[in-house]
Amino acid sequence: MVAVVKYFRGFPGWAEQVREVRRWTEHVLTAHSGFEIPDDTVAAAVLLVSEAATNSIRYTASGRGGTFGVTVFVDRGRITVEVDDEGCPAGGTLPFIRPHTPMAQFGRGMALVDHFADSWGPLPAPRTGVAFTLTWAPERGTVAA
Repeated sequence: MVAVVKYFRGFPGWAEQVREVRRWTEHVLTAHSGFEIPDDTVAAAVLLVSEAATNSIRYTASGRGGTFGVTVFVDRGRITVEVDDEGCPAGGTLPFIRPHTPMAQFGRGMALVDHFADSWGPLPAPRTGVAFTLTWAPERGTVAA
């Protein structure tokens, strides 16, 4: 039986790093986790980590010369992703779903997280950032060799 697998990587707080976050997350979920994760679950994880990383860069000190970290935990039937950032420069607020109009260019990130994740929320203090969990029904024998 495979235990929980944990991966961590830090990233510079640059917008260009969101693409690298997506690539890295997809890579660890498909090539290294030791679990057979359904393609749609991997795709959802990649989308949601992209939204969380974008929010870290756009709304926190991570995007003002700082860094952010992504931790991925994989267990049988469950992925949890944590995106740690450097917090809001003026204290700020916790992650929340912004009201938006259908034509709005911004403001959908946490709504997507809320829609696709089985659970999500802010990281426990004193950490700042967001975590989300995706689950699937593992089939017998789904642990990769």
